[in-house]
Amino acid sequence: MATPKKYHSETGTTLLEVMVAIAIASIALVSFITVVVSSMDLEDQARKITEATLAADDKLKEVERTGFPEIGKTEGLLSDQDPSGFSYTLVVSDSPIQDVRQVDVEIFWEKKQHSVMLTTYIAKQ
Repeated sequence: MATPKKYHSETGTTLLEVMVAIAIASIALVSFITVVVSSMDLEDQARKITEATLAADDKLKEVERTGFPEIGKTEGLLSDQDPSGFSYTLVVSDSPIQDVRQVDVEIFWEKKQHSVMLTTYIAKQ
């Protein structure tokens, strides 16, 4: 069966071929945009986890500098001037070992939806 002349061109591309090429390109472009947006979200989440981990480490070092900590719980914002919204909970408790305290620091962000927790032990000198 012969192809009608209006659907077959020997000198160039037909409208149907152009439309198929545009459809394929648009599907690829939408997929690419989705991957870019997902990677940006993951990068933001990784950055927040890194910042929270560093802040928790700083808080633990601050407790270590003050010496043997008292048992108790404190909460607050990491910084009043920092708009990142990080808050913390610091819990000092006894450990099974005599003269050793367990210190837990949990850093929260995004209205306490996400958190990072670090624990250390401090011995009485």
